[in-house]
Amino acid sequence: MAIALATVFEPALIIADEPTTALDVVVQRGVLHMLKDIQAMSGNTVLLVTHDMAVHANVADRVMIMYAGRIVEEAPTETIFNAPLHPYTQHLISSLPMIGERSTKASLKGTPPNLADPPSGCRFHPRCPYVMDVCRTEVPDLVTIKERHRVACHLVEEDSL
Repeated sequence: MAIALATVFEPALIIADEPTTALDVVVQRGVLHMLKDIQAMSGNTVLLVTHDMAVHANVADRVMIMYAGRIVEEAPTETIFNAPLHPYTQHLISSLPMIGERSTKASLKGTPPNLADPPSGCRFHPRCPYVMDVCRTEVPDLVTIKERHRVACHLVEEDSL
């Protein structure tokens, strides 16, 4: 109901913050189809905020990955899923369950940072398997690596990935 009310005046931008959280898969699919239909009919932009990578894979044209309030990677959806560059994005993609797969997925070491007192440098460095000294002190710039693919990581800047 809230999604329908939000679109009555055909806004140019719809921000959908976790629209499928706590919904069963059938209702979730209906909500996502409705958002896609509204976007197609109105020609507006839908900004979808979600932790569910499967939702991104099935709905989004572009994906922006954030860690601890900072953008770490942004690219077309296909690029994010087929060639992630940031270690956090790589972990997110590799942790997705695959049909028929029986192996256990590795979790990230440590815990997410306290955003009231975030770590210095790259906010992902305490959990990053590729951490370097520069990661602890300098915030990486968000740089364009390939056409339409941006990433914020010292490893990528040094071409080490």
